[in-house]
Amino acid sequence: MTLFNGELLPYYLDEEKNWGLDVKDLHSVVERAKHNGYTPRSIVVINPGNPTGQVMGREDLEAIVKLCHRENILIIADEVYQQNIYKQGK
Repeated sequence: MTLFNGELLPYYLDEEKNWGLDVKDLHSVVERAKHNGYTPRSIVVINPGNPTGQVMGREDLEAIVKLCHRENILIIADEVYQQNIYKQGK
């Protein structure tokens, strides 16, 4: 990101809400960036989160997908702990 003069736009996870996402805050981050002349290109979602081990709820994940679809933002998902739900051979 630094090589291409990118800017980190952190978003806040609220400890009081079991490290949940404030969707309005995420939307504000995107809007502020655009207002300041930046074009948000991607978001990194690490789920479960480190170091807390928190797992984002479906509602938060859906809100991220909807925002990214609307704003044409690429989602980079780090879900290395995701359980494989498919059976082998099928």
